[in-house]
Amino acid sequence: MEEVLKEIKLSLKGLNLDHLAKYVDDLYRSMDKVHIAFVGEYNAGKSSLINTLLGKKVLAERDLPTTNRVVLVTHCPVEKREKLDKYTELLCLKDEKLKYIVLVDTPGLSSAVLEHEHALLRYLHKADLITIVAPSNQPYSKEIENLLKLLSEKHSTQWAYVINIFEEPEVYEEDPEKLTRLKEFVREKLRNILSSEDVENMPIFAFSVRRVRKGIDDILTKEWEAFKKFIFEEVAERSKKIKFAALKEKILKALSGEEILQRERELEDLKREIERWKSIRKKVENEIYRAVETKKRLIKQNLERIVEELKGEIDDILSQYGSAKVALNPEEVISEIETLLRVKYLSTSRLSEIISLLDYRPDFVRLKKIYPELVIEPTIPAGLKTLEENFGEELEAIPKRVGKPGSLSKYLFPLGLIILAVGAFLAFNPQWADYGKVALFLGGFLALFSVIRFLTAKGSLKGRIESRLNLLKERYEKTLLSKLEELYNERLKRVFDYIDTHLGKLEREKETLERDLERLNKALKELQEKF
Repeated sequence: MEEVLKEIKLSLKGLNLDHLAKYVDDLYRSMDKVHIAFVGEYNAGKSSLINTLLGKKVLAERDLPTTNRVVLVTHCPVEKREKLDKYTELLCLKDEKLKYIVLVDTPGLSSAVLEHEHALLRYLHKADLITIVAPSNQPYSKEIENLLKLLSEKHSTQWAYVINIFEEPEVYEEDPEKLTRLKEFVREKLRNILSSEDVENMPIFAFSVRRVRKGIDDILTKEWEAFKKFIFEEVAERSKKIKFAALKEKILKALSGEEILQRERELEDLKREIERWKSIRKKVENEIYRAVETKKRLIKQNLERIVEELKGEIDDILSQYGSAKVALNPEEVISEIETLLRVKYLSTSRLSEIISLLDYRPDFVRLKKIYPELVIEPTIPAGLKTLEENFGEELEAIPKRVGKPGSLSKYLFPLGLIILAVGAFLAFNPQWADYGKVALFLGGFLALFSVIRFLTAKGSLKGRIESRLNLLKERYEKTLLSKLEELYNERLKRVFDYIDTHLGKLEREKETLERDLERLNKALKELQEKF
């Protein structure tokens, strides 16, 4: 049994129930002797009763409440008196009657000293027999009733009742049935608190301790010898036989109480809390995934819309010019397109609207409102302004980077005509005829090329700008989508780190509590089955 009790104690300590672990330890340590506790109000005569049982005065007897701690009186090889702890004192006597018995004097129930009550309640779970001592003028009190209620709920023990007669014997000689009625009155009161079996098995004695000590033999002392035999023979012998079973019963009863049930409820609460946090993690992931997908779609749509609007507005500008005008004066057309970009896009919030989609703060603030238990710090994302500026700079630079289609035509066309004229002159001279043909071909090619470039200058400019716009859109779409995922994933990782850290803590608490409860239940099952 020692190993089983050790497992029970370790499990209880793991469950932060040290007081129950000490309770089990106290029970085990008290197995070698029978503990008989005398309980009652401070003036009931408990100390006098113990002194009378021992035949000598070893405990103080006063009218005032003097016993402020539990006093254990037993046999030891060396007589001594020592304080075991704040609430317990050991009195060792050389008395063979106490070899297997501990007589326990306790503080009075109605002493009105809170420390006395603590001392009493800390000890009583160890008692194998609780003997209630009550004066005949108040054989049953509210204090005794409260104590019986408390002990019957939490502990299994044997009971006895002593009514200490303080009246003169004439009262009882005149009415021989008075003692019987006194006992029946007490027994009837006990039926409201204890089980029928406990009440029927409880011996109730009535005698005068004062007259026993004087050696008087009368109606008030005739039950003394029966009580003495009960204490030193019957209780001791019976307790030895049932002590082991009582120990088991006390432990099982104590550990089936509210505190163990509370730990089991805590375990179930922890399991539910873990599932709740796992659910929060999944919901957060889904919320952010939907937010990112929505923003990806909006980024693509906004970029597409801006580029298409630009193409349309550039088309409107070019429609005001002929191809010749574009070829002869491309600076004017490009300048107007630059003005359009600067006024309509770069100086307004059109680009900012797209870049603002990378700001994760609104989504994470919303998450914080949905799940207040999350720790979220929606700091301002870095680098967004730079992205907007770079995009604006590249957009503004497009008109200058497309070149000036048709601008060389105004120089190449006259050059072509000159070469044609030279070629015609040389062609009429037989000596230079071959050179003339080459010059005619080259001049005609330059003139024709110039005319074609001249006529297609506007279309070429439009095509180049649109091509650049498409390339810029594709590149920035990839950049923005990549940045969007990077920013959201980085922030989401922090939220997940917090959730996972919290989940890890809960899991460890659950595993520890689960382990200790399983260990306790296994030990209790072994205690029930093997002992």
